[in-house]
Amino acid sequence: MLNELKRIAIFNKVVECGSFTLAGESLGMGKSKVSEQVTLLEKKLNVRLLHRTTRKISLTTEGSTFYQYSRGLLNIADQALGAVNHLASEISGTIRIGTTIDVGTFLINPLLNDFYQQYPHVNFDLCLDDGLQDMVESNLDLVIRIGELTSSSMVGRVIAPFELGIYASQDYLNNAKPITCLDDLQDHDWVYLSRLNLPNNILTLTNHNGQEQQIKLQPKHTSNAPLGVMAMIQNGLGIGPIAHFLIDKIPGPSLIRLFPDFYQVSTTMNILYPSRKNIPPRVRCFIDYLIASLKV
Repeated sequence: MLNELKRIAIFNKVVECGSFTLAGESLGMGKSKVSEQVTLLEKKLNVRLLHRTTRKISLTTEGSTFYQYSRGLLNIADQALGAVNHLASEISGTIRIGTTIDVGTFLINPLLNDFYQQYPHVNFDLCLDDGLQDMVESNLDLVIRIGELTSSSMVGRVIAPFELGIYASQDYLNNAKPITCLDDLQDHDWVYLSRLNLPNNILTLTNHNGQEQQIKLQPKHTSNAPLGVMAMIQNGLGIGPIAHFLIDKIPGPSLIRLFPDFYQVSTTMNILYPSRKNIPPRVRCFIDYLIASLKV
């Protein structure tokens, strides 16, 4: 296909220049090479496109028809190249972002308007889904996820460590066994985020002095969505980890932070995208903006 397109372009140049020699000079090719390419195109089409004499060339009936159609095709190709070159040099076009409902609603959404004010020719398509998102199938430019980077086919950039505090509702605490030390947490019902995949159901809590405490737990209730976990904890189903940014954005008066000096480090928040090569300027610029804005 690519060879045929090249030969069509050479044929069009010959018609426009009126000779193989002038076409070759315009294309930086020898006359014989130009003639050879046109001949190969004629063989492919099984028709003669040009009448050739020692003095001039002229179009056959088939050549005239072919030229009218192929000239339009090449004009469209030129327009396509021009449009893509424009997008490649301008911060413009649609940025398709995939992330979870909580991260998209409470972390990403508040940042979009500032970026839009800087780059008013950018459009956002924010795709929120608490399940795994296939970047290729969903035609996403980037995905923002919490957790370890597992896909070797994607490029990952760390935004920030991601901390979770341990919370319970006042109603739960009123009706449960007393919690006086970290070891007591093992004897309580837990609500947990299923996609965090704790090894052997061991939760490691740490404080800013580096002290660690491992808690063996059996989750009583689970959810694939952080907002689902938070709602269960608010409604007294057990204790569990809630992200700091959710507590900040959705303060729950009934929620009590347990052992405020300790928190779970849930690995990191990451941006994933398909490749480091040929990233559209709008996507590269937005990735840099997100990392600068969300860095802690």
